[in-house]
Amino acid sequence: MMKKLGGAILALAVTAMLHGCGDERPIPGQTSPSQTPLAAGTYKLAFTAISTARLDAPISGIDVAIGLPTGVSLDTTTGGGSGQIGPGALATGNAIIGTGLAFGNYSVSTHRAYLSMATTQETYRSGNFLLMSFRVEPGAVVSEYDIVTLNATYPRYKVVGMDQATHSSVVLTDRVKTTLSVIR
Repeated sequence: MMKKLGGAILALAVTAMLHGCGDERPIPGQTSPSQTPLAAGTYKLAFTAISTARLDAPISGIDVAIGLPTGVSLDTTTGGGSGQIGPGALATGNAIIGTGLAFGNYSVSTHRAYLSMATTQETYRSGNFLLMSFRVEPGAVVSEYDIVTLNATYPRYKVVGMDQATHSSVVLTDRVKTTLSVIR
């Protein structure tokens, strides 16, 4: 009887701890996105990966597609038009140690950015993986809340890892959640 009761309590505790995994609540310790309009100027989007289950391999690459509201612009190699995001506007995040690549494209007509991060790090499983600079244009009324809610569920994202034993790719998308936040 005690084993069954102990097992039930353990199952209930695990369920309670995992309740909320995968939803759009803020990460513990983070505040909800501000609805106060951002002043005109330069900001960064910080992209973070959070493991929601055991990963079979470390993360070696993440692709995300995000939407940006009207009044937000990116530096591109075409001078702000559609095209490759400029080298100074995109960088790997602080959780990426060693070799990391960050690259992406932006479409002005759809207000979508397609971003990729790749790393040779053999221990990356969670944390900040990408930083992207953007500008809020003068006269635009855009808040952190607008950006975060526009991307509450990314239109598209994919996470892959490299299995060191078999030297093959492993899709990890269903075990990793990506989030974003605005920083100045």
